[in-house]
Order: sequence, then C-alpha cells, then structure tokens
Amino acid sequence: MEKIRELITLLESGVEDYDEQMKILQTERLKYIRLSMTEGFGSEEGDSKESWLLHLKQLEDSLALRLKSIRQAIVETARDIQKEESV
Repeated sequence: MEKIRELITLLESGVEDYDEQMKILQTERLKYIRLSMTEGFGSEEGDSKESWLLHLKQLEDSLALRLKSIRQAIVETARDIQKEESV
C-alpha cells in the first residue's frame, strides 16, 4: 500500500507540473502566432523567428520528457508491486 501512496503523491505532483508547463507552452504558441501574423519577429538572438521556434521546441521536448517520466514511474511501481505480491 505504501508504494501506491508514493505513486499517488508523485503523480499528483507530476500532473500538476505537467499542466502548468502545458499552459506555458500554449501561451508561448499564441505569442508566436501573433508575432507571425504581425511579422513582429526581431533580428536579434532571442526575438528572431528561429529563436522562437527553438524555444517552442524546447518546451515541447520538456513536456514529452515529463510525460515519459510519469509513465515510467507508473510502470516501475507496478513492477515493484507485482514482485511484492509474488513473494
């Protein structure tokens, strides 16, 4: 039962963090779209179109990694519980 409680705590924290990062990504995507429509990209590093695309890609990669970590925690906990039950 302790493993399940630990997993629940981990999942609650992980899902909240994931949701927060997803909101940030959505906000940044909207900013990118606005800049695209108004041709408001700058020419300096950090405000160029390429910089924005890299920024969005990094946010997406971070979310994918967070989701993978959550899934891995579930699988590992399930394995641990199965091992305990078979003993």
